[in-house]
Amino acid sequence: MLKISICDDDAKDRKQITDNLTAYIAAHSECGIAFDVYSSAFEMLDAFEKIGSPDIALLDICMPGMLGTEVARDILRCSENTDIIFLTNSSDYAIEAFSIHASDYVIKPYTQQKFNETLDRVIGMRQSDRTWILLSSEGELHRIALEDVLYIETIDKLRLFYLLSGKELSTWVTHAKLQEYLSGVKGMVSCGASYVVNLRHVRSFSGSNLEMENGTRIPIPRRLRSQIKQAYFDFYLKKAKNGCLHSKE
Repeated sequence: MLKISICDDDAKDRKQITDNLTAYIAAHSECGIAFDVYSSAFEMLDAFEKIGSPDIALLDICMPGMLGTEVARDILRCSENTDIIFLTNSSDYAIEAFSIHASDYVIKPYTQQKFNETLDRVIGMRQSDRTWILLSSEGELHRIALEDVLYIETIDKLRLFYLLSGKELSTWVTHAKLQEYLSGVKGMVSCGASYVVNLRHVRSFSGSNLEMENGTRIPIPRRLRSQIKQAYFDFYLKKAKNGCLHSKE
């Protein structure tokens, strides 16, 4: 599931973006897109604290109380995985927008074709950086990206996959099969016998636990604390040097 959030203080523009995205979703059902809409930056940020950041944020720039570029910085402090697309009437903030690595800067008014091309490119880049697997859960097959898994919990022989979207999938996967899935994805580390954690989605490291983006605290066994601490810092140091937190390498 791909989660997209819209934020624009102008009701007419908000409806236009919603209509554009609805049309895009109708033509791209394979992407599994869900979206929410906000009329203010503060409303959006309050919601993100509760439900987590989206995969893609469509932001106006000139909004009361807080510029879209400020909103983007707040989002990216919590989730480097969010792609920011600015949809705005002004070209004045383009340099600032790209300085925070915005994925695109689209001037209103724009066409449906331009909107589609922008989303095609951003979604295509996201998908090219994903390791996809199929999970059978409760009689249904789910295609998920391992990079979008917050953590995996093992209870007896049952594996619970907690996803960025908030969804939880339970499945029966052997230890050998799980290791096969994870072998090509950097940043997935075991926290004892019960948890596998995706370092991409760790909000903070306290020494005794890892806090995930959804607020869950994963306990770290004492014997593994120094090892996981080193893995945590190595992972983010390497990503910082590469200038990208989305890649598998």
